[in-house]
Amino acid sequence: MTDRSSPTAAPLPVELDHIEFYLSDLTAETARLTTEYGFELLVPPTERGEAAERCLSALVGQGTVRLLLTQPLAGGHPATDYLARHGDGVGALALRVPDAADAYRTLTGRGADGLRPPQAAHGCVTAVVGAFGDVVHTLIERGPEAPADRIPGLPDAAPVTGAGTTGLRSVDHFAVCVPSGELRETVRRYCEVFGFRMIFEERIEVGALGMDSAVVQSADHSVTLTLIEPLSPDAGGQIASFLADHGGAGVQHVAFSSADAVHSVSAMAERGVPFLRTPGAYFDALPARLTPLRHSLDQLRALHLLVDQDHDGQLFQIFTRSQHPRGTFFFEVIERIRARTFGSNNVRALYEAVELQRSASEVAG
Repeated sequence: MTDRSSPTAAPLPVELDHIEFYLSDLTAETARLTTEYGFELLVPPTERGEAAERCLSALVGQGTVRLLLTQPLAGGHPATDYLARHGDGVGALALRVPDAADAYRTLTGRGADGLRPPQAAHGCVTAVVGAFGDVVHTLIERGPEAPADRIPGLPDAAPVTGAGTTGLRSVDHFAVCVPSGELRETVRRYCEVFGFRMIFEERIEVGALGMDSAVVQSADHSVTLTLIEPLSPDAGGQIASFLADHGGAGVQHVAFSSADAVHSVSAMAERGVPFLRTPGAYFDALPARLTPLRHSLDQLRALHLLVDQDHDGQLFQIFTRSQHPRGTFFFEVIERIRARTFGSNNVRALYEAVELQRSASEVAG
């Protein structure tokens, strides 16, 4: 693991504003996120856009997380082609900027693909540049009179009350899968075009499978991208499977931070969120590896929560079971106790725990 130095270009003043999901059934996804994940409906489903790009959108939120849910109603909307190629998924990561025209000019001048020049509407200025695969970055500037959560074309959002939520606070990171051979170029683009900093990199080999990864982060730490590629073009494993089933690069999962992972996961599970299960052997071996700073071993075992550490602290994490028709997207819940990056022991420890469990079964049989 590596903690890298300064970005190779001057950082732009960007902050994560919201995530836009392209969906084939907005009503069903809105119900799932509000019922199971504890998000509040801030803007109910509303039609917006011109005739050729007409769509249905809703906004849900929890903590500082804002999810814009969009279902295309006309063939000219970019979500139409996205859904045909990838199915439901993250179509845009919106970045809040003080000056959208200046940010667009700077980014395209550094080599970003300019997809839509700045446009003013409803007290906001927006523009669009390419990110990775078919995912884009929407640049959004809100005027002094515009509410903080305003989305052009939608009614003003209701405030988040915090009542009945599951304790999700913010977006911790995005996991992005890219084809083999594209990792370094993607890292370079974020460092040289967006002024991000690479804070971590690691190569993982688990048996015959594996991946290369690097983490890039914006100057304000609000946008963290874990970029992952398979070790080789013909490698198997989950990253290669995502790329094949998704149809190219894209967001594999979104990680939400929690101040108390045990509380959040318990609440979400009670509401019906399915989580991946961890073999008992993982927790049997855990005391020899580390002592959790928070939460008991029994709590972790009962909820299948993983725990790992870096040089600064510990992190607790768990992945939801994918409910995507293609099995290509899921969420993560993560709690950090001073940890700033990503510990590597979980991948290896989980693999070794599965092997221990398999060996024990063979002996018993």
